[in-house]
Parts: sequence; structure tokens; C-alpha cells
Amino acid sequence: MILCGSPHPFFDRKTSIVSKYISELDDCEKLFIPMHDECPGHWYLCVIDFKNSHTQILDSLQSKNRDKFRFQSVKTVVEFCQTFFKLSDIGKDVFQFSIDWAPSIPTQENGWDCGVHVIRHMQRFKNGDPMTSSDFCNSMKIRREIACDLVLHEGNREKQTIVAIVCTKTSTRAMKKLLL
Repeated sequence: MILCGSPHPFFDRKTSIVSKYISELDDCEKLFIPMHDECPGHWYLCVIDFKNSHTQILDSLQSKNRDKFRFQSVKTVVEFCQTFFKLSDIGKDVFQFSIDWAPSIPTQENGWDCGVHVIRHMQRFKNGDPMTSSDFCNSMKIRREIACDLVLHEGNREKQTIVAIVCTKTSTRAMKKLLL
């Protein structure tokens, strides 16, 4: 789960898992929960929007055969969150939230880009930015951007080691292609 809108970055504190995130949940505006449907091996996204009191399902490959299962899975996760909030004395009540499919979600053009879509949805949806199919038109470029963001992130303790390995094993021409 990824918290959005909390005052502190999600991975900064060094305390136990429960106390680490409880205080941030009180100020959280959106909760992003990547969901997995094992049958076709597909990822989709559940977004609990506390600010607007609703839950949305962002699915780049909706399926009449699997929509009912995915909807029920999201409902189960929302119910679990409500139980957790109650046990942790967090003032959030998601039982009253509607659950619906997000409108106008770009669909994936193949059977393997669902994870890229989930990550891109989290990046775009957290700020309320509209999503267009052009956001997903070049999945290889998006994969490179995500990998670069992860490797070059200031919190990545292995950044220098990874960059050194890539630089020693990659030609200048290949490096330029990788970055473009």
C-alpha cells in the first residue's frame, strides 16, 4: 500500500511497521493498493480516496469474465482496511464509500504491460492528473523511466554500485540509447 498526501515521505521512518505508518494514515488523502488477479496473472489498482469519500478500481484490461471477481476482491480489501482502521483507532470510515470503476482508463494493448499501467496510474492519479492513452504509448520508455527513477532515487543506498556496474558494462552508444 502506498500513502499519498501524508506530510512525511512514506519510507522515511525507522520504527515498527504498525507505528511507522499509523500517524501518516490520519493525514492520508489517498491509499493506493496494487491488486493481483492470479487467474490471468493481471495487476490492477484500488484507490481509496479519503478526501472524496470513494474507492475506484483502475484496470487497464477489464474483462467481463473477471470484473465481478476483481470488484469483490477490492471490496474485501476495503473491508480489511476498515477493520484495521478501527483496531488502530484511526478516524477513517471507508464502509460508506462507493466502489466504482474509474472512467476513461487507457487500456493496454498487450497482455504484459499491466504492471506498467498500475505504476503509471499511481504516478498520475495521485495528483488528480487526467490519464490519456499517450501516457502509455511507449511502454519500453516508461519501463526505463521507472527503472531510472528507482535506481537514481536519493533513498537508494545501492545507487552508486548500480550506476558503476551499468557504466562499466555498457558502451557509450548503448548508454545514450538507454537514457533516450
